[in-house]
Amino acid sequence: MIRFAAVVTILLSLLTPGAMPAAVAQEPAPDPAQAPASGAMPETDLVVARVSGVPITEKQVLDVIAEIARQQGDLPLDRLQQRNALFFNDAIDNLVTLTLLREHAKEQAVVVTDAEVAAQVKQMAGRFASQEEFQKALAAQGMTEADLGRNIRGTISLQKVIDGATKDAPPVTDADVERFYAANPDKFALPERVHAAHILLQIPQGATPAQKAELQKELERIRFDIEAEAVTFADAAAKHSQDKATAAKGGDMGLLSRPNLPKPFADALFNAKPGTLSPVLESQAGYHIVKALEVKPAGTATLEESKPAIRQLLEQEAKQTARRRFVAALKDKAKVEAFMDAEEFAKRHP
Repeated sequence: MIRFAAVVTILLSLLTPGAMPAAVAQEPAPDPAQAPASGAMPETDLVVARVSGVPITEKQVLDVIAEIARQQGDLPLDRLQQRNALFFNDAIDNLVTLTLLREHAKEQAVVVTDAEVAAQVKQMAGRFASQEEFQKALAAQGMTEADLGRNIRGTISLQKVIDGATKDAPPVTDADVERFYAANPDKFALPERVHAAHILLQIPQGATPAQKAELQKELERIRFDIEAEAVTFADAAAKHSQDKATAAKGGDMGLLSRPNLPKPFADALFNAKPGTLSPVLESQAGYHIVKALEVKPAGTATLEESKPAIRQLLEQEAKQTARRRFVAALKDKAKVEAFMDAEEFAKRHP
């Protein structure tokens, strides 16, 4: 499910190269209370901390803790039960950083145009089958399109701040790339791989055994035509395959490694002579014919093969370092007042 804006974004994602979260934590509410007494009951949305005078409330902290827990995946029950204590400090750090970035965006008068917001809304709406489905998904999360637009505007504003902080990150040189390659030989080991292609006929949801049998027969006929050289594999894939990502490329799936393939597919591709067709194989997606174009033995990627990936990694690391320094500098200048620690918060929110 697409989560438009459960009210938080973990700042670690903003500080990850290339990240652009879809929603950001909502603006803090007006200061509803002073610092709570230790052990007080959560009758109001009390202020947990202030960042240069801007309040961080209990509700904001709970929202971020919930998001951190969600990103952690399936937590053991004991950790899930203690999440308010375990993730309190991380949540506070995220919210302090978020507040400082927002304040910096205001100081710098960062401009986000309506066109930029509209483009992002359109992109999100395009993930749904129809505008009606899009509106239903928004309503299910208690949001309107205007709410989504406000969240997106805030996200773009923060991204512009981060982009500005990293624009002067030092460039990566060829010497940097070569040093990394020489120092990390284990990172460039390659497993046995196969350059493969396939033709897929999808099984419709709720298909009957008779319908599935007819699909198999249709794929058998396609396979027979290829074997009889009445049509090439690439042309058959372009005409019949329902895998949109590969059909236009003659069914070409690129290089695949054995651990990433179901056993029947791995056996058909790695054990057969390149150029031969597999029998019809079944997966959750449907029925396939697969063909190994070339099998590449295990080995080590060359420096030339590895250069683009190494350069991208080093550029990301340079930007990450610049981001962290920028945020650290904002924190050094800020006045952060804490009114509650993890233990007190957990007592109020067991």
